[in-house]
Amino acid sequence: MKTLERFFLILLLATAFPSQAQIEITSKSSSQNYKGTPYNVSPIRLPVSMSGGFAEIRPNHFHSGLDLRTDGKEGERVYAPADGYVSRINISAWGGGKVLYITHPDGYRTVYMHLSAFCGEIGKFVHNYQYSNHIFAFDIELPKDSIKVSKGQLVALTGNTGGSAGPHLHYEIRYAENDQTINPLYFGIPYSDPVAPTIAGIKLYPADPNSSINGKNKELKLFPPTKNNNSKSNNDTATVAGRFYCGIYTYDQMEVGARNKNGVDRIELLVDGELIHRYTVPSFMFEETRAINAIIDYPQYQQTREYYVVSRHLRGDRNNFSTSYNNDVANSGYITFNDNKTHRLEYRVSDHKNNVTSKVFYVRNDTASLLPCGINALDNITNSGEQIVYYKRFKLQKEGFSAEIQPYTVYENDLLTYSRTKSEANLTPVHRIGLKRHQLPPHQAFTVQMVIPDNIPDNLIDKLTIVCINGKNTSALSTKRNGNTLTAPSRSFGGFAIRLDTIAPTIKPVNFCDKKAFNGSLISVKIADNLTGVVSYSCLVNGEWQLAEHDGKTATLNISAETLHKGSNRITFRISDDVGNITEQSWTIIKK
Repeated sequence: MKTLERFFLILLLATAFPSQAQIEITSKSSSQNYKGTPYNVSPIRLPVSMSGGFAEIRPNHFHSGLDLRTDGKEGERVYAPADGYVSRINISAWGGGKVLYITHPDGYRTVYMHLSAFCGEIGKFVHNYQYSNHIFAFDIELPKDSIKVSKGQLVALTGNTGGSAGPHLHYEIRYAENDQTINPLYFGIPYSDPVAPTIAGIKLYPADPNSSINGKNKELKLFPPTKNNNSKSNNDTATVAGRFYCGIYTYDQMEVGARNKNGVDRIELLVDGELIHRYTVPSFMFEETRAINAIIDYPQYQQTREYYVVSRHLRGDRNNFSTSYNNDVANSGYITFNDNKTHRLEYRVSDHKNNVTSKVFYVRNDTASLLPCGINALDNITNSGEQIVYYKRFKLQKEGFSAEIQPYTVYENDLLTYSRTKSEANLTPVHRIGLKRHQLPPHQAFTVQMVIPDNIPDNLIDKLTIVCINGKNTSALSTKRNGNTLTAPSRSFGGFAIRLDTIAPTIKPVNFCDKKAFNGSLISVKIADNLTGVVSYSCLVNGEWQLAEHDGKTATLNISAETLHKGSNRITFRISDDVGNITEQSWTIIKK
């Protein structure tokens, strides 16, 4: 009966909460969930070695697949693991670069990124599409079975395109129905990993203004010891009072001395032998990926790139990756002791091969160490700013500026701070907004709207853009105009102002000179823009359009020298930025 009851409970959860239930069930399973599928092989014919693992912590996102090494070389052959059809092709100077999507009849989709080339019928389609539409970058979905793929078919070559930091293949397996990405290792891809994860740091954090850790209302790095705190007794024991939570910095290496610090499969925190928190990411939806900022010690990550996964769970974070075994939602992931005893805490960290590393530390509770403070609850911060509730829509309205924030954009009840300062570099004052307590980036974009100043000439109206200012960094937002207002989405808090962009992009030759002989295989120019960014480009060789490939990493446009004929050739590049400033330059190249 217990087994039957468990089955119906899981079925009920899967019906009511399909995404979360599916994640929880998968996290407890292994590759046997996918037994009988053909995805237990690597798409490249090299021994499997990973420079990046699934769900590793990256800036503002989880890593969505495996990074398979290709011996530092481009051009390794990529094979389809199963029958299917090409459902999407995406080519960009950024992100995944050249990306291929294959949808399979068993409900899965495989994705291949940073490719250097597409093969066979796929390559012919890409070539014809680019030349027919006079574009390099595009993102299209293809009709079912318009390009069929067979198991074992050569479909592409590996490369280093897009945001890749070096030659490799980024490989994903997704559910085709909703593009939920799954850890490919659950399908049984063979690889070696005899090394257990490394625990590089453990921290304790006070949860409330009156909480204390070793007598102070500030976080404590318990392990490894600091230079000024390296005695054994202080290294593994702390005194606490009030609510607190824990954090761990850990990573996995597949071989001793490996350079890469890959992510781990599972983190568990036990208090006096009882599991109170588990962190694991067997799969996720892409709209959930920015929740990584709520799961880690974000300020620490910004400073050092050390990703401490924390045990506390913020209420506006709706993912199921970080599970606290506590029915009290308001205290989920927080720890409170009601005695004056010493308690044993243990972190257990596992990789996908079930190699385990653990670290034990102790916490002595001392209720007399509570700090004098009249504010205990997170919701009672009312000293400055405007109250924002994580599950409600919020709109800030100021003179010449407004910000509209949708529910679940912030992760916890907070205060939205606002200030306005004069600016000589911009056409308007800088309107700065931020969070008072939880200084985390928003989970999703919010809308900023600004009124155009009255003194702007009509011929310059289309050259205006909203910029976001954070410290020394100023970035233009994708701005639209409606009458006398500008609107733009922003994925970060900061200062917002209107700026004028009248400076055209620049084009500089990289490997050729005007009216000189050229013997190379690629003709390259460096392109740049001061603010709104290059959004379109084209190249003419002797008056005919030729494909120019945009490499975002090097900020170059590259065309094949095969497009040149012997003798004198006239080559013209034309680029424009996001507000319509255009630059066109021509050179004469002599091919012998």
